[in-house]
Formats: sequence, C-alpha cells, structure tokens
Amino acid sequence: MSNDGTVTAKGEGSATITVTNQGGSASVKFTQNKKPVIPSGGDGRGYGDAAAKVRWLELPETSATDPYEFFTHDMEVLSVKTRNYSFYWDYDNLVAKWVAYPLCGWNIGSSVKRTDAWNLDPLLPVDKQPVLYSTYGDGNTGWRARGHQIASADRLTSYASNSMTFYFTNMTPQINDTFNSSVWATLEGMVRNWAYKSDTLYVVTGCVPEGSTQYCTDNLGKKVTVPVGYFKAVLRYQKSSTIGYSGYMGCAFYMEHKNYSGSAVSKSMSMSISDLEKKLGYGLFVNLTDKVDAATAKKIKDENPSTVSWWW
Repeated sequence: MSNDGTVTAKGEGSATITVTNQGGSASVKFTQNKKPVIPSGGDGRGYGDAAAKVRWLELPETSATDPYEFFTHDMEVLSVKTRNYSFYWDYDNLVAKWVAYPLCGWNIGSSVKRTDAWNLDPLLPVDKQPVLYSTYGDGNTGWRARGHQIASADRLTSYASNSMTFYFTNMTPQINDTFNSSVWATLEGMVRNWAYKSDTLYVVTGCVPEGSTQYCTDNLGKKVTVPVGYFKAVLRYQKSSTIGYSGYMGCAFYMEHKNYSGSAVSKSMSMSISDLEKKLGYGLFVNLTDKVDAATAKKIKDENPSTVSWWW
C-alpha cells in the first residue's frame, strides 16, 4: 500500500491511497479543505442551503431570511441517481420542519426489509443534530419514540436508500402506541397505497414545534422539542386521470400530537392543501405553477378531498 499526498500548515491538501495485490490496484483520493466559513451571525449554521435551489414539485416554501436550512439526500434506484428526500432543518428545536419526497412504486421498491440502521446524518456535525442510537430521554415530558418523517417503508429499493430514513435528522419525538404506531402509521400506509395508484405522489410530511413547552433529550443530553402537531400533504399526478385538474389533485391532514383512541383515519380528518397552508403559515407545493397556470393551481389546492371518492 502506498500513500502519496501533501497537507499544508493551514490544514489544506490531499492524499491518495493505493492498494495493490495480484489482481491489480485501486486508488482513492482524499481531499481536505479549509474549515467552511460560517455566515455572519456566528450561530453555527451554514451547513445547508439557506433556501432550495431546485424546483421539485414536492417542495414547500423556503426562504433565505428564515432560520432554517435546506438539505437533500440522493439515492440510486436501478442504477438511476435520484433524490431520496429533502428536509428543512430547524437548528433550535433539533427537528426537521418538514421532509419532502416523490413517491411511486418505482422508488418505494421491495428489494430490502427495514434496516434499523440508526445513524448520524453525514450532512450535519454531531452538535447540530440529535444523537439517537437509543431512543429519546424523558426530558420534561416522558418517554417518546423515534418517529420517522419519511417512513422506512417508503424506501425499500436498497439498503442504502432505507438506511437514510434512519438518519437522526429524520426523527422527531412521538407518542408511541396511541400515535406513532397507530393513527400515524395508518396514514403512512394510506399514502403508500395512493402512490401505487399514481404516476407520482409528491409528499411533504412535517411537524409543528412552535408553541411547545415539552422536550425530550437525545443520548448526549441535548434538548429536542416535542412537536404539538404533525401534518402530511400529498399532490397526486396521473397523466391519464379524468378527475382533478390537468392530472393533479391534492389531499392534506393535520393531526394534533396527542393520544388517539383508535388507529382509523377518516375523510373527516382531511382538509384542502390551502386550508393546511393557512394553518401552517407557509406555502406548500410552491412549484406547482411550473406545471399549471396560477388559476388551475388554486383549484387544485382549494379542492376539498373529503368530496373526492378516489381518496377513499
């Protein structure tokens, strides 16, 4: 094995490691750059993008002037590089404000089972994310489960794609038996079923930490806010559809983070995308006008899903 590289006194440089045997040789080059410059303010942010630079249909509103940052994880499906999911990171509450992703039979897959590969998100340093190799500590609210925002079962194309759903940035502290594994799990299953019957289902899942006075702790004792509510919004596209508008239709849910007496999700729990936007205070599917005109986009967002039999 040989090592050919240089490192400067300022911590910059590169090294190439070459391994040789009877079958040939292979080399890997490692490059070390200066420590990234943190934007003015000195608050330790600056690891992601201040706002999304892409215009994917699933994305909600982002802004360079709010305290959140945008990140994306990529994956490969049948040798095709594509996005796994994006998230909008809240450094203060140590949760993703939302996680957004496209969903269809192709990128759900069935090649692997749940990996339980709990791990740090490589896009953020340890002190900027919760450490959750074991579940949350009690904090001031009692035990909470590590609840996925993009579900593990939404990414079964490969070990790599599924293991990304176990990054700690995808977790929020959820009530377990009467929320996470009941009504919330039911809704996750409904979303997958809709995706299988669509060309693409664009999904955004999020939480609402604002107004919460409850917190749990991560494995290092850092406080993680327990959200007061959770939401899912889906934008369905089906080219040949005779319902909706220009092939698009939408459905949304907001659930208070509380104990539910059952696991059923009914049409009475649904709402229009527009109504959810009003509740959250920011826009969803903001790039829809790249595909349809503003008037049609408004019709899609305003439609009441409880009146559309396809969802039920």
